[in-house]
Amino acid sequence: MKAPRSVIVIGAGIIGASTAYELALRGVKVTLIEAREGAGLGTSYANGGQLSACEVAPWAGPEIPGLVLRWFGRDDAPFRLRPKMDPEQWLWLFRFLLRCRASARAERIPPNLEIALLTRARLAAYERDFAAAGSPLDFQRKEKGILRIFRDAHALTDAERESALITRLGLEQKRLSPAECAALEPALASAMQRGDIAGGLYASSDSSGDAHLFSRAMAEGGKRLGVTFLGNTGVTRILVEGGKAIGVETPQGAVEADAVVIAAGTETRALLAPFGIRSWIYPLKGYSVTLPAPEGNAPEVSITDEARKIVISRLGHRLRAAGQAEVGGYDLTLEPGRARSVMDALEGVLPQTAPLRGEAEYWCGLRPMTPDGSPVIGPVPGVAGLFVNSGHGTLGWTLGPGSAAALASLICDATPQPVLSPFFLQRF
Repeated sequence: MKAPRSVIVIGAGIIGASTAYELALRGVKVTLIEAREGAGLGTSYANGGQLSACEVAPWAGPEIPGLVLRWFGRDDAPFRLRPKMDPEQWLWLFRFLLRCRASARAERIPPNLEIALLTRARLAAYERDFAAAGSPLDFQRKEKGILRIFRDAHALTDAERESALITRLGLEQKRLSPAECAALEPALASAMQRGDIAGGLYASSDSSGDAHLFSRAMAEGGKRLGVTFLGNTGVTRILVEGGKAIGVETPQGAVEADAVVIAAGTETRALLAPFGIRSWIYPLKGYSVTLPAPEGNAPEVSITDEARKIVISRLGHRLRAAGQAEVGGYDLTLEPGRARSVMDALEGVLPQTAPLRGEAEYWCGLRPMTPDGSPVIGPVPGVAGLFVNSGHGTLGWTLGPGSAAALASLICDATPQPVLSPFFLQRF
């Protein structure tokens, strides 16, 4: 296909805003369409904040079925299934369970890691571009690494064994004793003294940052490159003529372009359905809590607590903890008990946050997940000029800019690096 002169990008979260920016860098006329009033107000709004190239393994693994059974019926279960009369849910779950094998998990690590490393490179390039334009890219990034802590020594050994593949691919992770964990991050001293930490894995090259601030900044950076932003504009359908995407229909009227990119997260399914194409993207509901960082005793290193199944990141003067995964459809109701369980888990690992509980802000969002733990990036079969960049799940921040750069290269010159075929829809 000839490189398009104009492209519509649907969705202005991490993925969409980055895709629009990357296309604009290549001289494409871009229209970025967002159903909300601004960028980064959906799934990207209050996630865990981790840029975790060392944690790109899919969720599906041999331990998951047992954990789901163990947690069944618990309101605070880190993973909860809420069955629906929805064939898409059951098809997704069936595919997910088929992927709960060590070999299937290992298969997706190399392609995910390639995109994660490209994200690192693109973030560095964006920071240079923004600085040159006189508007520094500020998303409260902390380059202090990510520390995974474990309560059980056997779980730590298993994780270290699994991380060997990522180590062989060039990213170092260091095993730490409980005392070394507390020395690296003094905020963990209390948890270490209670015996809650059996050890940790430290990825010094990973980082953290505010995905919402990043999405907003990228949308503004795109405008400087000529991107047209249409907020409060929902897309009702993709317009196709002669087997080729020619634009989108919105309540305000049609918007035309040479190509269309769907970066709409969990809405991807509905936009592809009229073509008889299954996206294999289903929502997994997650929760987060944001509160003031405890003065003098807040973590600088981003933390993954493997026992409590939460991630914790310092974002400027705030602290964010995120966790929970619920397979229960598109309901965005914030359940107080589920939300408080994240705060309980945070307080469990960092008791110094207890006095700030009254200032906590709770949030929930829908992660667009595929059964195999890799996003869908590439052309839509049978519809020329239509592309998808969605389904990143918990790795949206980690893979977002990389997937945007790779797809923009595919759209504009058909030579993306890395090769995107492992992410095509056809793999399902």
